[in-house]
Amino acid sequence: MQWYVFAILTALLTAAAAIVEKKTLLKEHAMEFSTVLAVFNFFIVLVLLPYINFNFSLKILAMIYTASVFATIAFLFVAKAVRHMDISIVSPLLSFSPAVVAVLAFFILGERITYLQLFGILLLILGSFVLEAENYNTKKIFTKKFKSNYFYYIILALTLYGFCSILDKFILNTISPLTYIPIVHFFIAINFIILICIFHNGFEGIKHGIKSAGKWIFLVAILVTGYRLSQAQAISMTYVSLVIPIKRMSAFFATIVGGRVFHEKNLAKRTLACIIMLAGSFLVILG
Repeated sequence: MQWYVFAILTALLTAAAAIVEKKTLLKEHAMEFSTVLAVFNFFIVLVLLPYINFNFSLKILAMIYTASVFATIAFLFVAKAVRHMDISIVSPLLSFSPAVVAVLAFFILGERITYLQLFGILLLILGSFVLEAENYNTKKIFTKKFKSNYFYYIILALTLYGFCSILDKFILNTISPLTYIPIVHFFIAINFIILICIFHNGFEGIKHGIKSAGKWIFLVAILVTGYRLSQAQAISMTYVSLVIPIKRMSAFFATIVGGRVFHEKNLAKRTLACIIMLAGSFLVILG
């Protein structure tokens, strides 16, 4: 199959995961949710154990662990934002990731940025302002946006995910997705167990998360594992700066469907912002 089939599948699974995640986080603590999800993810990918090829260098192993640290912190930040913000705001803001990846790919991988891609980045910025606008009052746009800690969580998460995407490209040039995914999931699970033991209530929190929302978290785990596998496969076949924008089509589906499911306000305006940002994403692709 072509790389874009895997990229589109990634977008659909990402949107579904975001909606179920929001439903779960309405009642579940972000740290407990993230840790239980990481543990479930690892157990699910154990089915790939026969396909793992351990014939790779310690340098690649170090890169995988570094990617897992970035992914762990980024996922926790997004989970906190999803818990406290409307999904029809969080999902479009995550559309900034193509711009972040394009810039990082330019400096690290030597992938060029065209004028068309720069225009796409400007559309992403415009869409984010429309998303947060209150009666299109510029002062309120900046006041509302920058006073929210969760906005900064998203920005930090996007930056960390950008570095993850760059590391993914290096790693997947050497090993297969079927080797990479189980190992990185193992490291992410270990990272979250360490975090919940240091900053929360440890294994009691894990037990509580499984008891209170285990079935929903397991569903998210299936969706997350699916989109990570399809994303890794797509990245192994083409430029990372092409895959990530298509993945962010998930923002449109999550905004429309999630906004209706959770009865969020100003859905028409947020949908418009999402469309503008998706147009920016596709310009980044076409550039």
